[in-house]
Amino acid sequence: MRPRYPRPRPFRPGKKTVGPDAPPGPARERPSDDSAEAQVVFGVEPVKELLAAAPESVRILHVRDRDRARFAAEIERVRAGGGQVAIADDASLARIAGRDARHQGIAANVREYRYAPLDEIIAARPDPILIVDGVTDPRNLGAILRSAEGAGAGAIIIARDRTCPITPAAIKSSAGAWVHLKIAQCGNVARMLGDLKDAGYWVAALTPSGETSIYELDTTRRLAIVVGSEDRGVRELIAKTADFRVTIPMRGKVDSLNVSVATAIALFEIARRRDIGG
Repeated sequence: MRPRYPRPRPFRPGKKTVGPDAPPGPARERPSDDSAEAQVVFGVEPVKELLAAAPESVRILHVRDRDRARFAAEIERVRAGGGQVAIADDASLARIAGRDARHQGIAANVREYRYAPLDEIIAARPDPILIVDGVTDPRNLGAILRSAEGAGAGAIIIARDRTCPITPAAIKSSAGAWVHLKIAQCGNVARMLGDLKDAGYWVAALTPSGETSIYELDTTRRLAIVVGSEDRGVRELIAKTADFRVTIPMRGKVDSLNVSVATAIALFEIARRRDIGG
């Protein structure tokens, strides 16, 4: 399922764009951080992955002057998708990507991510479905997306007011997984879990204090897995709403795992159990 973006305006040569045959000039100033246009993906592999999956998501591609031939294919992809190309020098790319970032001669301003409608995801009844409630680090969110896609999760729902959105940092950390996932946002998580139960789901909250081991969870049921914040885990209100409070047994001295690691273990264990018949 390809992510949704606003329909791009057609590319018009000569209008507010510097093409690969034009003399080098400064890149456009990076928009303020409260703008959707301020979202930037930089570096060769992250930009190539983005363009391979969703070229229409790029608003402006910034390319270092001496790398125009090297990135000719990426330039054409952006233009075909309705985006613009700007030729930049190193100083301009550093301003766009961040002073300490390794931009490698290329950076992209991306359009704001368009989430899938929540009701469509619930109606499709993917299994399992992952709910992320409270993860604020985009790199953790990206790692969760990568694990969820790899484990075959059908869709992801993130809490709108408590979880970081799909940002360039999350996209980069997901290593391309984000484009293969259906991702929605929800407002009231407890109410949404009620809707999932009405649709035939059993809700399992992943928490260190859980009573049910992930290795004993009944994976023959249609499952909605809930993970919480990096520091406090799943909220008590949400844990009380769950049908199962699931834990990952720890063998060492520490009593918990990073949320992205715990999510990966849980999802892959569900996949493994289902592969062998439950």
